[in-house]
Amino acid sequence: MAGRRPAAVKAREKPARAPSVYSAQAVADFCEVDLKTVHHWADRGRIVHHRTEGRHLRFRRNDVVRFLRAHGYPLPEGLTRARPTVALALGSLDGSALSLDELAKRLGSRFSVRRHGGAIGAIARLVAEMPDAFVFALDDPSVAAARTIAALKTDPATSWILVATLGADEGLASSRGAGAEIALSARDAVKLPSELARALAVS
Repeated sequence: MAGRRPAAVKAREKPARAPSVYSAQAVADFCEVDLKTVHHWADRGRIVHHRTEGRHLRFRRNDVVRFLRAHGYPLPEGLTRARPTVALALGSLDGSALSLDELAKRLGSRFSVRRHGGAIGAIARLVAEMPDAFVFALDDPSVAAARTIAALKTDPATSWILVATLGADEGLASSRGAGAEIALSARDAVKLPSELARALAVS
């Protein structure tokens, strides 16, 4: 009995959830096309993909959702019932009627939430954790928001991650201009769960 460890310690040691990745066959099933068609789309650069070490095609969830929407395919139930992961990098929610704990709880009903104290720590873990969405505060002093968003959107390792920002009204336009898919004022933080659900195709 002396060797048993507390449950809280075991819970902390769980490996991070793997990002949602689909095979070429799954994408073919979603689109109701032949597997060769998906390979053709990938070879022609029509759908964002990557290859495993064994050269098998893999498609990240966000890229599949974007492809299906862009080409008028219905979003399959298997995709919309998933629980995407959100990296929440907010130190506080100044100017919002919600507390940070309340926001995390609301997000937790539809998403797997990983909380970070600030943007710089979350950014350092993005490639390892591979969240489907990254939410950070525009007023975080550790990062220059527009440059950070632009860098995330141009790097192939992170370009597929949906970026959302919360902050003062005057920073929202530059946030969108740099590539953030969602840019909300802090007072509109209550809208974040529904905005993320719409963008990530979560029912």
